[in-house]
Amino acid sequence: MKNELIELKHIELEIVNNRTHHFRSFIDQYFCYKNNYITKSGKANWSKIPWNEYVSIEANKTRDKKLVVEKEHIVPLKVIETKLLELGNKATIESIKIVLDKYVKFATITKIEDKILNDKGLKSKMPNEFYDSEHELYEDLFARYKIAKIELINNKICT
Repeated sequence: MKNELIELKHIELEIVNNRTHHFRSFIDQYFCYKNNYITKSGKANWSKIPWNEYVSIEANKTRDKKLVVEKEHIVPLKVIETKLLELGNKATIESIKIVLDKYVKFATITKIEDKILNDKGLKSKMPNEFYDSEHELYEDLFARYKIAKIELINNKICT
């Protein structure tokens, strides 16, 4: 819990200072600590994420690391950054944790699927439907994948 809290404090400092320079590192490290993806010496270990969270059906068929993107934020990091910055000066450790726990998820997908997301303009943003409260994909974390017709399964390991 100590390391999780340190990463949350780092994020809080970035928000208060209206910076995003180190968000990726702090967000990913928070995720690793929270989910026990750590080395024997207690450091965050991103290499444990692939295959152990969400995996596309196509990637799951191949299991060939040459054909996959190692780490794909299901909700793009730019969207997560925006959600965090929207907290503004009212950001607290708890409000940051709520945002991260809701939006930070990872998938392992093939390079072909990554190209599909890119070709649809969804590499680093969510589709418009995600923001439309009248649409069935409103706030659906998997909206990009549904639009791109990429099926994911949850391979979450018990930690």
